[in-house]
Amino acid sequence: MRTVRIGTTAFLVEDTAHTPEMNVSRAVQYIGVAKQGNADIVCLPEMVTTANVHKDLEYHAEDYPGAYTEMFQRAARDHAINIIAPYLVRAGGVMYNQATVINRNGGIAGFYRKVQPTAEERRHITPGNDLPVFELDIGKVAVMICMDIYFPEIPRIYAMKGAEILFWPTVAHGPTQESLRTQLTARAIDNSLVVVEANLANHPPYAAYAGRFRPATARILDHNGDIIAQTGRRHGVAIAAVDLDEVRLTSQCVLIREPDHMREDLESITRLDLYAREYALLSERRRISP
Repeated sequence: MRTVRIGTTAFLVEDTAHTPEMNVSRAVQYIGVAKQGNADIVCLPEMVTTANVHKDLEYHAEDYPGAYTEMFQRAARDHAINIIAPYLVRAGGVMYNQATVINRNGGIAGFYRKVQPTAEERRHITPGNDLPVFELDIGKVAVMICMDIYFPEIPRIYAMKGAEILFWPTVAHGPTQESLRTQLTARAIDNSLVVVEANLANHPPYAAYAGRFRPATARILDHNGDIIAQTGRRHGVAIAAVDLDEVRLTSQCVLIREPDHMREDLESITRLDLYAREYALLSERRRISP
């Protein structure tokens, strides 16, 4: 049995503008709450340092690694907790929407850079080109950010690379709440992954008709797609314990072994050669931007 306690945040957004310093301070508070709940790892929402910051976001992007990274490293060491910390960075003269993975000793395990920015983001954010899996003391984890959820190839590749927990930091609130929940459920079931969302929250809680459109709903789904912990519509930290060694039954849908071992069996029958060929043909018909 490998029991891991996972924490994730619904990050409070005020009615008045934030500063990056305020956001980092609040993030560290949530990290402390997660540690109080004995979490082994905690996820912060997308672009956490610039949440509700009204100045030009490029102005606040970190020259990576820089001061924000050091603050999150210090928090990881102080609380002895692994952290998924997403924020804007500059590297090589361009800007990325990055999630830095920090181990509980404060070391940088690596980073993931959003591979599918939105159309608006593409005006100033460069897409990443890697889908890394990080090995922490709790197991193998991976990250996708916001818009990435609409591309099911991403979690499938992660699963085949051995990821056990997939973190989804986001600032999404639609097109509908139900569509987001359905996609999270599908990504978990299709790939036998634990899926973890971190998002933003308003106070009072979500009420789109009143202009409070941050949905909160930080949540943790098990490999069956069941929500096993969530914050509801309010800010805070959701925590759940997961056994990563649990046999993952799939109702004989693969029918290679009994009981099914979903991810390994799927890998053995997935037509990677066919899909690779089709993608290669499609790519020849369009110009791929860097």
